[in-house]
Amino acid sequence: MNLTQAARGLNINPRTLRLAVERGQIEAHHPLPDGPWVVNRRALQTSAAADLVQRGKRTAAIPNDEQETFDFAAT
Repeated sequence: MNLTQAARGLNINPRTLRLAVERGQIEAHHPLPDGPWVVNRRALQTSAAADLVQRGKRTAAIPNDEQETFDFAAT
């Protein structure tokens, strides 16, 4: 499968997967200089892929009432 399909299967952003592939964390092949990355389904079943998915599920901080706001003076 291509990188976009693999990322969709993991429910992560394709760029996140591409960066992991380029770092050597996930195995994939790039057989043609201008062609797509090719990912084997088995590479998506590794512990490295599971770790990547978990890191991708980080939630954004939710503001609460105790947070202070910055007042910026107009100059």
